Amino acid sequence: MYKLIITLWLLAASSLSLAQQELIELARQDIRAGRMGMVAASMDLSAEQQDVFWPIYREYADEQEQLLDRRITMLQQFAENWDGMDDQAASSIAEQSFSIQRARLERRERYFKRMSEALGPVLAARFLQVDGQISTLLDFEMVQLTPLLQPAEPAAE
Repeated sequence: MYKLIITLWLLAASSLSLAQQELIELARQDIRAGRMGMVAASMDLSAEQQDVFWPIYREYADEQEQLLDRRITMLQQFAENWDGMDDQAASSIAEQSFSIQRARLERRERYFKRMSEALGPVLAARFLQVDGQISTLLDFEMVQLTPLLQPAEPAAE
């Protein structure tokens, strides 16, 4: 399921038609719903805990969407340059990747603290474990679909 969705994201590298943009938005919604379903099935929360957890989770997911937007922008730049990558483009993509990874870690730390205060460290850690597993699976699928970059041809002398 996610391979199709990630493939649609990678289509974002070209100028998108309205239909392609709609497909990407549907894919986003599908991933968000899938993540939410997996989290719900794995967390085993009481009704009282759910009342506290889900509003925090929705904020977390909203921030996750913002990071996804940044990642898509980075992948667009990668796709535009992958078969003739120059030093400047490669450095820019690497810096964007580092920045996204830092923001992802900072968000996880911030929400662990917030969930720990609201629900206790055990449930907060369980959420991070579940979310980490889901993210790893999505990352793996995205990596499988991303070709290795090709250096630009050297300038003719």
